[in-house]
Amino acid sequence: MLFLIGTVANAQELTLKKARELMLEKNGEIKASSFEVKSMEEEQKATKGLRLPTVSLSGTYLNLDKDISANLNAERDMVGGLLSISEPAAVLGDWNFSLLDRNIGFASADISMPLYAGGKINAANKASEIKLDLSENNHRLKEDELTVNLITYFNKLKLAKEAEILRKEVYETVLLHSNHADKFFENGMIPEVETLNAKVALSNAKRELLAAKKDVALATTALKNLIGIDDLESISTVFSDPSILKPLNEFQIEMLKENKQLKTIERNYELAKVGVKVENSDYFPKVGVFGKYLLWKDNLPLVDTKWVVGVGVEWELFNGLQREHKIKASKYKVSQIEALDKQARLNLTTYTEKLYNEIEKQLEQFKSLKTDETFAKKLKFMRTRAFEEGTGTSLEVVDATLKLTEIKLHKIKALYLYNVAYGELMVRIGETESFLNEN
Repeated sequence: MLFLIGTVANAQELTLKKARELMLEKNGEIKASSFEVKSMEEEQKATKGLRLPTVSLSGTYLNLDKDISANLNAERDMVGGLLSISEPAAVLGDWNFSLLDRNIGFASADISMPLYAGGKINAANKASEIKLDLSENNHRLKEDELTVNLITYFNKLKLAKEAEILRKEVYETVLLHSNHADKFFENGMIPEVETLNAKVALSNAKRELLAAKKDVALATTALKNLIGIDDLESISTVFSDPSILKPLNEFQIEMLKENKQLKTIERNYELAKVGVKVENSDYFPKVGVFGKYLLWKDNLPLVDTKWVVGVGVEWELFNGLQREHKIKASKYKVSQIEALDKQARLNLTTYTEKLYNEIEKQLEQFKSLKTDETFAKKLKFMRTRAFEEGTGTSLEVVDATLKLTEIKLHKIKALYLYNVAYGELMVRIGETESFLNEN
């Protein structure tokens, strides 16, 4: 029964890996980022449509101010004169012809399709592909950013819970010591000042315990908000002991190879090169085919044909040197991204070293504090025995207790800082799953 109860209790504990899974499912920022990816997927599909024909229906109905006519009566009179006709109007009639009624209408089906656009269609499709990759990479960057925050918040809650446990132990120890001091005073074994020292220490311990409880509540709220949940299961307060890492240069190589910020710069560089191709395409002609089929007409006697097809060509020979300047601007964009990439690599190398040094620093702190903890435990034991035997003071016992607590707090803080720095480093080099499996 005890084994089963323990198993169920452990199963209910929220691990860092499970917390990340919940965050990826519930967090609003990640949901918004995923919708951006879906939007770009549809944009890419829309761009592919540039290669396909466009089919449309159109209709027009016009009302003119008057009929369109041709008045040839002057020419009729001239003809009548040549033919020696004395009254041309009576003989030849009225030569004022109506060509088009004032009310006209027509409807048609139209189709058009580009055949060649100087490479602009290919460039547009390549650009949409790169933009989709960028949106996916930005989504992964958002996941990494929030994962780093999650590692910080999760470990901060573990730190707060550990601190609360320690503060409770201190409070209970000082309370027991205060009770002993009262009994010793009642039996005339110690002066009253010793009991006052114990009471002051007890008051301080209670205040620190209440503050620790508030820290736990605040850290819990922050973690719940980040994950996007209303209720938070219990989490393990055990920090894994730090271990020796591989050499710094190996981390730096992985950082420059796997970092998603560099991948973003790389894709932007490709997008800028596509931009140069787009501007160069304006030097070439645009060729397309089109067709029109007349579905309906009203009062259009001069239009007897039902359909028309053709090929159109447009070639802009001069546009005020706009093309030249746009090409130069797009090439400067390429140079700008090259400069950004170079600086980003230097920054990431330094950033990796900073995190690595923080990890080593906390590892050294932890090892040193473990040794100090052993000495502090022994000191507390000796101070307590001396007080009970009447050869030590209450102040010495309280001081030894607080020193031990301070060392323990520094030790778990070193573990907290180690895990936060190590987690951030692992996330940035693309080893998130490996880190989560270790915790």
